[in-house]
Amino acid sequence: MALHWSWAFGDEDYLALTAMGFGVTASASLNAPSSSNVYTYTGSPTRYSWSFETDGATNGITLPGEASAGLTEGWVQAPFFAEIASGYDAGKVAIDVTGNASGRRTYVQVTSSGALSLYIDSVFKETTQDFDFTSWKVVALQWSMTTSTWRGRIWVDGVAATAEHTDPRSAETSVSIRLGPGPGQDTSGVPAAWLGQIILWDDYTDSGETPYFVTRAEPTADGTNVGTWTPSTGSDDFAVVDSPFDTATYTQEASPAASDRCEVVTSSIATALGVTPATIAGVTAHTFSEGQAITAKAVVSISGGTEASGSSVGISASATTYATATDTAAYSGTDTIDVIYEVVST
Repeated sequence: MALHWSWAFGDEDYLALTAMGFGVTASASLNAPSSSNVYTYTGSPTRYSWSFETDGATNGITLPGEASAGLTEGWVQAPFFAEIASGYDAGKVAIDVTGNASGRRTYVQVTSSGALSLYIDSVFKETTQDFDFTSWKVVALQWSMTTSTWRGRIWVDGVAATAEHTDPRSAETSVSIRLGPGPGQDTSGVPAAWLGQIILWDDYTDSGETPYFVTRAEPTADGTNVGTWTPSTGSDDFAVVDSPFDTATYTQEASPAASDRCEVVTSSIATALGVTPATIAGVTAHTFSEGQAITAKAVVSISGGTEASGSSVGISASATTYATATDTAAYSGTDTIDVIYEVVST
């Protein structure tokens, strides 16, 4: 019944995203962060999109399991851009939700003319009008796998582009979500499509068709820590845990204990975003960590108020572990965001 998860691209490369738990096609030069074609707004701080080289049907980004945890219906919304106005590579997938038990999919596929085809339970349902993706188009897939009748619909720029369609299929208990290159040409070695950001909503009745911007808000100060946290360099935790994700900078505890936490705080949201927002759907915190035999969680709150916690996850001693939390409290431009990493047990 609200924002579930959101992601704004930074300048992390495919290796960094892979370490975070994203499934990303390996290519240092052709699948990469981009500042050349960016879904942005006036006053925005530096923003990035993700550029796709569209030669290859498997090219795309699969979200970490934590991002889609608990979802059996909702919305996937993302803006897409291409450098050509026609002659798109037919068959490329823009948005794909796959039921983990059945392996059946509800997805959006691009045609050669720029139309979008809707498939529910892997069965074709309807094709939209043609769209010109040389300007950003916000594509939203409304989907449900909660009952024995699956449902779905495509929206573009806030307007319904298909009717609602259904298909009989057993209810799912978990899903995987993938964003593909969508529009573009099948030209080997040439980035031809861009993905602006990603938003997930957790209820079929949400207004997930409404376009929003997702912007990173960087921490600018340390909050109140519990336990002794030591930055990898300098004296400030916020300076080593802000984006981009980089395993070379971090803060750590030598002897972690349950309920220990590291807290960093942003400037006012209006300052962080470069504009005073009219409506804020919510805030998603992202944490990445290592630590043997430790369970931890991400926590986020509005100006030090009521906290929203994500799921507790077991932290790997040998690989980066991702945790996330989303808060849908009534944020305003004058508020700050508190982002917390908390040890649950050791």
